[in-house]
Amino acid sequence: MQTTDHHRLLIKLARLYYEQGLTHAEIAERLRLSRQKVQRLVVQAREKGIVQILIRPLTGTFGELEKGLEDLYQLREVLIVETSAYENQSIVAREVGAGAADYLRRVVRSHDRIVIGWGESLLGMVNALSISSSIEVEDLAVIQGLGGLSDPNDEVHASDLTRRLAKRLGAHAFLLLAPAVAASENAREVLLSDQYTATVLEKARTANLAFMGIGAPRRDSMLVREGSVVSWRNLADLMKQGAVGDINLRYFDALGQRIASELDDRIIGLTLNEIRQIELVVGVTGGSAKYKAIQAALKGKLIDVLVTDHITAQQLLNQKELKYPYESSPVLAPRVKTRKG
Repeated sequence: MQTTDHHRLLIKLARLYYEQGLTHAEIAERLRLSRQKVQRLVVQAREKGIVQILIRPLTGTFGELEKGLEDLYQLREVLIVETSAYENQSIVAREVGAGAADYLRRVVRSHDRIVIGWGESLLGMVNALSISSSIEVEDLAVIQGLGGLSDPNDEVHASDLTRRLAKRLGAHAFLLLAPAVAASENAREVLLSDQYTATVLEKARTANLAFMGIGAPRRDSMLVREGSVVSWRNLADLMKQGAVGDINLRYFDALGQRIASELDDRIIGLTLNEIRQIELVVGVTGGSAKYKAIQAALKGKLIDVLVTDHITAQQLLNQKELKYPYESSPVLAPRVKTRKG
């Protein structure tokens, strides 16, 4: 059988088996194939990536834990998923991303303006959405909130995430066609003078919904592995200044306060203050390497909603002593948004 015809057969067979629920025997009769051959082709469809099986993490069973974190950090909402491999950041990212996809399906409304950052957890969210049922909304915009950090063809590239999320939602994509980090501060100003780039950033600032990953400065991070823009030496310097995490490449200390740096002055993307002003900011992350970064983001009131794993959530709730730069009480005041998208 020719390659194209064989590929077409695998797709047809996969749809019959996984989408329509036909048995091997029913497919064999319909396609005039032997039952044994149908079984082999089903396996082959998985091996070739035509069928991708997603094991969804357990959600909806951590109500008390979610309520505890919502009260402690005065969050709008916490969504907790069960992780199967807390020490494996890639697995946690997929699981937490699937939870974020569930949350997005529930909250997205027609006319929303959605900003998306970058990272493995957001990749997990977009991948989970790509195999979900349709979402019936209209007049949506998905806006890239940070320039590109890797090969534009990479699926984790911010432009690709923006484009794919927009396609999944039937939305219009606004791509930030610039690097995440300019070569110099002067180069950044030149790039920001481009009318289209300036327009996309302004649309991002006036969005009403944001999905952001929360990063941590570590040697095995995707950022360092990619390596063409930000080096481990850059991150080590930031850590000497107290950096424990970042949102949109904007680094902050253990209290969630911005760390000024030469790197920060070269970034093309939303600042922490601009992200704070978005009506609903969803932080999507988990795993053992991210605990300090998540806690700092919560202390700094950088997010409104947290999607994370059950082990990280329990650790966050177990913290007895919380110190804030402007409050004596460990109970946070609600976030005040000065402008709504």
